[in-house]
Amino acid sequence: MRQALFMSAEDVAARKGVSRNAIYQAERSEKEGSISLKQMDRLARSMGGKFVYAIVPDKPIEALKYEQALRNARTLSAQEKGFDGWSAEEQQDWIEDCAAQLLQDMPVDFWNAPARETQ
Repeated sequence: MRQALFMSAEDVAARKGVSRNAIYQAERSEKEGSISLKQMDRLARSMGGKFVYAIVPDKPIEALKYEQALRNARTLSAQEKGFDGWSAEEQQDWIEDCAAQLLQDMPVDFWNAPARETQ
């Protein structure tokens, strides 16, 4: 933001009541990922902005919940007697029905099955 505003480190330092070196150090800490949220908020305010911290889901929340319900349903299908002998359509119907029930009930262990992480 400082660079977008064409604001010097000296300008930010004066507004924040710190030294220019403190601003440079804060910027280095930000790049390294070691700056505190409180420091980021103070820096943003000193430049006339606000610091927003958020975790943004990769997909809609409902889609994330449904994917987890499907994972859980697939795990539970291994415990369903005779499941392997069912047709693919019957298996898919059972998994989808089970997932819908899991979403409705939201059991306490709903999120225990590991999510597939993407890197």
